[in-house]
This record gives sequence, C-alpha cells and structure tokens, in this order.
Amino acid sequence: MDQFASIKSDVNVASNKKRLLLLQDKTSLVVGLAAGILQLESLNGFYMFIGSFMSIGALYILWICQLKPYKYYQNPIQEIFLEHFFRELMGFVMAWTFSYALIG
Repeated sequence: MDQFASIKSDVNVASNKKRLLLLQDKTSLVVGLAAGILQLESLNGFYMFIGSFMSIGALYILWICQLKPYKYYQNPIQEIFLEHFFRELMGFVMAWTFSYALIG
C-alpha cells in the first residue's frame, strides 16, 4: 500500500498548480494596487511584494495543503515559491505603477 502513496496524478498536480497560479495572480495584482495607492516607492514596494508573496505561499501551505504540500505537488518548494515568481513580480509592478500614476 505504501508504494502507491508517492504516485501523483498529472491531472491533479496540474489542477493544483492552476489553482495556486490563480490565487497568486489575484493577490499580486491586489497588492500591487495597494502599493500604488499607498504611494510606496523604491525598495518599500518590492519589500511589500516579497512579504505578500511569501505570506500567500505560507498560508496556502498551511490552509489549503494542511502542512502536507508533498501530497499535492511533486516538488513543493519550487512549484509554490519559485516557479511563478517573476510572472507575479511583473503583474505586481504593472498594477503598482498603474495605480501610482493614477493617484500621484
């Protein structure tokens, strides 16, 4: 029975990745808007992004994965924290500069 415990369905892993990506997309845009509205500049905005990105990943592991991300992902650290980092950073910067320009 233990030999099947490590087998993960590719369809389920892809579904989990899609769910996480949607969550990360939405939160990076919202946090970017908040950074622009707060008129954050330079490293303060990037610190806000890093803090929110890591917090969302930790909350996802805690709440959705229930501290067992290895059950839902083949390589949890890479897939949750590293795989879409630059995509989310670009979304954050886009929303940040857009809202900063509108408010400022």
